[in-house]
Amino acid sequence: MGEAHDPVRLPGTDPLDALREECSAVSQTLHRLTEPDFARPTRCPAWNLKELVGHLCRDLDRLQVALASRPSPPPTHDAVTWWRAYDASPGSADQRQVAEESKAIAARHASGEDLVEAFDALWRSAVEAAGAEDRDRVVVTFGPVLTLEEFLKTRVLELTVHRMDLDDALDRRGWGTDTAVGIVDEILVGLLGSEPPTSLDWDVVDFIEAGTGRRELTEDERRKLGPRLVRRFPLLA
Repeated sequence: MGEAHDPVRLPGTDPLDALREECSAVSQTLHRLTEPDFARPTRCPAWNLKELVGHLCRDLDRLQVALASRPSPPPTHDAVTWWRAYDASPGSADQRQVAEESKAIAARHASGEDLVEAFDALWRSAVEAAGAEDRDRVVVTFGPVLTLEEFLKTRVLELTVHRMDLDDALDRRGWGTDTAVGIVDEILVGLLGSEPPTSLDWDVVDFIEAGTGRRELTEDERRKLGPRLVRRFPLLA
């Protein structure tokens, strides 16, 4: 039997690096906020800014839950099909559960500052724990079984998109690290089934904003996408 080797990853494609960078960027932003900032509304209708941070904590807690799991292989999903196993339609039971759990996490902390300290401890612990694991091992959270590598990509999407929501609540245009937006783009292309038409002239943030339902498609965008692709939007609700 041959010697086992870790999978080769091209520079700038490691989802764990991307997750670490996104969490660090979120933390830097949160530490600059005043307490009244945490009451700001966000474009996620269920949450104010503090509750959005509660949701980010939940996203990282899901990583810890996954690391504690020991499902039987083989994987049933990847970073694209994982999203199709979750009902993201407005008002769905899945959506309501996520919204309420995120609010409950935020409510457990008396202040935004306390919640930020909890977020900092949580993301560092989760990233460190993930770094000690084999990326090919399988994990599970609410049902789908997938490799840790693929699950990390779902966490990158969560942190990147919600960092953009955080920036929007602070009246600035969001962005992500090159590695993170590349991973998010890869997942959204998988959900769409093809690259967006070049005639749209979207940058990756345009694609993320439209693909995740952060904004409505214009009539011109709908025409350029065509009936086959346009009915798939939003790719994530």
